[in-house]
Amino acid sequence: MAIDYSGRAEAYDATRSDAVVDREYWLRGLIEVGRIVPGERVLDVGAGTGRFAALLHPGRQVVALDAERSMLRVAQSKAPFTCVQADAHRLPFQDEAFDVTIFVMVLHQLIDYRLALREAARVARRVAIATTDMAARDLGILEEAFPSLLAIDRGRFPSVPSLVAALAEAGFRGVQSEERPYFRTLTSDEQLDRVRRKYLSTFDLLPPGEYDRGLRFLEREIPKRFGDRFQVSASFTFLVGTK
Repeated sequence: MAIDYSGRAEAYDATRSDAVVDREYWLRGLIEVGRIVPGERVLDVGAGTGRFAALLHPGRQVVALDAERSMLRVAQSKAPFTCVQADAHRLPFQDEAFDVTIFVMVLHQLIDYRLALREAARVARRVAIATTDMAARDLGILEEAFPSLLAIDRGRFPSVPSLVAALAEAGFRGVQSEERPYFRTLTSDEQLDRVRRKYLSTFDLLPPGEYDRGLRFLEREIPKRFGDRFQVSASFTFLVGTK
């Protein structure tokens, strides 16, 4: 089931962006693992509100691509990179138009991620991916609040071995992956606000009533268990493949 992002651009930025975390974690992982250097032509597929396109823009030619126009309207306000509304399964670019294509927490949103990777291989000589390994994911108190969440996400997110195989099938060679720990400290109110604004797209896929019950549980339990300091602890996997 596709998630409707048409009315979520502002909330998306508010619940997900953190200037320090975006630069020191996500950007660093993309650059170091993806071997992205100044002067390269970068295509950001599923760019959303342009968080990473804006960070990569200085010194690079960046194109932010997303299927949702409202997301791109926010992205266009961040930096003078090019924004393109299009489908990741049918990229509107010539062969070898870019040096690298990036997918940051995007492939699980696509109908056919293998086709999207084949398109990435057509338009770029390298691909860099950030994803999460659901086989080892621990959602902590969110699993208590939303019992269906993890199983749904395990069905949505491609496994890392599946991604490695799909990259090879798309024509990328020497595929490498690196898991990196992630930590972020929020206040309890900030975390609850993120849940209320449905910062995880999977909230829209929960069985009827589960989201509301889970939110009430978190509103009661997060302040009780964590006081005013909520620690997000996870890990994400970065992959790179080169033709």
